[in-house]
Parts: sequence; C-alpha cells; structure tokens
Amino acid sequence: MMRFTDGAVSLGIALPQTTESLLGNVHELIRRNSMSESVMRIALSRGVGERGYGVTGEEQPTLLITQHSPPTTPAKPLSLVSTSARVAIGDPLAKVKSANKLGSILAKRDAANQGADDGFILNSDGNVTETSSANLFWVEGGTLRTPPVSDGVLPGVTRRLVVGLAYALGQPVREESVAPERLQQADAVFVTSAATGVIAVGQVDGAALGTHSLVCQLQDAYDAELARHAATGD
Repeated sequence: MMRFTDGAVSLGIALPQTTESLLGNVHELIRRNSMSESVMRIALSRGVGERGYGVTGEEQPTLLITQHSPPTTPAKPLSLVSTSARVAIGDPLAKVKSANKLGSILAKRDAANQGADDGFILNSDGNVTETSSANLFWVEGGTLRTPPVSDGVLPGVTRRLVVGLAYALGQPVREESVAPERLQQADAVFVTSAATGVIAVGQVDGAALGTHSLVCQLQDAYDAELARHAATGD
C-alpha cells in the first residue's frame, strides 16, 4: 500500500479512497470469491480526460481490484537470458509500478524465442536491472547482492522483504551493478516477486549455476513470514 500510494503521488493521481477502505474492499472481494489463496491486483487509472497527454486535474480516477489464481511454483530452477529490453539509468518511471509493461513484454518474448523461462531487462550501461517480472539477487564471495534501484530497478515489495529477512539471518545485502557475464560466475542466483516468492535460478545465458544454502534459508524465511501474516490476518 505504501508503494501504491507513492506511485499515485508521483503520477499526480488522486486516490479515490483511503488505503484502509481499499484494503477493506480487497478483503471483501476475497470473501465473496471464497479464494483464500490468490493474487490480488489493484489498478488505478487517472480516468477519462481530454485527448492528448495533458491533464487538467479534474479527471475522476478509476479503481479496479481483481483476483487471480496463484501461479504454479516452478518445478526446477529458472533459466534466464539477456534480452533486447532496455531501461534508462535514473528513469523516474522505473520506480513506479505502472501499467506500462512493454519492456517486460519484450523481455518475456525474447526469452521465449531463446527457449528460456524469463529474460533480463538491461539498463543503458548494459547492466542487469531485473527480469520481466521479478527482482534479482545473487550470492558472490559469500555475500548477498542485488542491483541498486538507481540502475533502473523497480523497488519490489518482495525485494524489500527479502532484504529484511537476510539481515535477520545475519546476512547483509550489498547493492551493486552487475553485467550478465558476472552473474554466470556467481555462487548462486535467485529472483523474487510477490506472485512467486523466492525462486532459484539454474542457468544464465546458457551457463549452469550452482546452489547456495542462503537461497534455501531465504525461501524458508519467506514462507514462514507469509504464514505468520496469514495466521494473524494483517
């Protein structure tokens, strides 16, 4: 909800209701559909306005809440490849989870054409930012690392959660830019998203990767955290 609110402020879209009311609607939709295990998507648009790119501030925002069956957890580690999708370093829109997902569509299409599960979106320096729908982490020299938000990374909520879980395990996280070739030499690579959690990566651009105990520890810690929230209802 913090990111949702921040994104609306960044784009100048007025929230049509409080976050408390919105969460109440989310719980009501879950109750009506009798789907306790699901993925909820909250979408906000500026509303109908004049033709063109200008806004008047008089638009009436449209809010849509949808509920979806959760995706299937991959049966094996993911294969990732570099793609032609690009994002500019320091692009302010990269920090907003918006409906503009053409870069993600391009990355996913390129990955499918290469026979991979997903693809990297690179920035204007040629460094990896994320995949089409997940944030990236890797273990190198026993240290957990992730690309900095300033590289053009969407600050995922699961990314933030995993960073906190890593610190709780006594494992600090270092933010570093990373080229695809460097990831091929990593001790382990994994990705995170709200829909799938913590998922191991087994291959980067055709190079096989190893495993690391920290990935399993973070997967267990993430599952325990979700179970705690489910039990308390918060």
